[in-house]
Amino acid sequence: MDRHAFWTLIEQARQDAPSPGAMTALLTRRLATQDAEAILRWCGYFDLYHALSYKSRLWAAAYIITDGCSDDGFDYFRGWLIGQGQACFLAALRDPDSLATHPLDATPAEGEGMLVVGANAWFQRMCMAPDHAALAKAMLAHAPSAADHAALVATLHYAADIDAPWDDVDGDVEALVPQLAARFG
Repeated sequence: MDRHAFWTLIEQARQDAPSPGAMTALLTRRLATQDAEAILRWCGYFDLYHALSYKSRLWAAAYIITDGCSDDGFDYFRGWLIGQGQACFLAALRDPDSLATHPLDATPAEGEGMLVVGANAWFQRMCMAPDHAALAKAMLAHAPSAADHAALVATLHYAADIDAPWDDVDGDVEALVPQLAARFG
């Protein structure tokens, strides 16, 4: 499993799911058909993308889109964003305001289910009850290499002001993502 296969599985599940809400269940089932090592590597890539998207201006976008966004809410939003596929994810890092043109249907921009796809697939593949300590130990042995990590980071191009601070009280958030503010404000 490499980062290309990671995104391919997500794209295929997005295309084949009968509804946006069914995508994570389909992705989990498909990922569970992979060997255990591939699932663990998928988990590692997910964790990397999720961590590398923890950016202030992206949080501002989430705040506007979801009408307020807690710490947990931002975790779920970033899960949702990864679930939108590689093109949308990378575009949002380059310019979080680009999400103003993304079709946001009746499904909210909240992807808590994406946060557990890999774990659930691994537990299914291993025919075991959820044991997160065992999963964490297994993931350590199959984490993306330093070269994989560097190659992944090289594909990310952040907005120059991606870490710009903002305050929801002073209207800073609207200034950081004006197109989203116009659409959802």
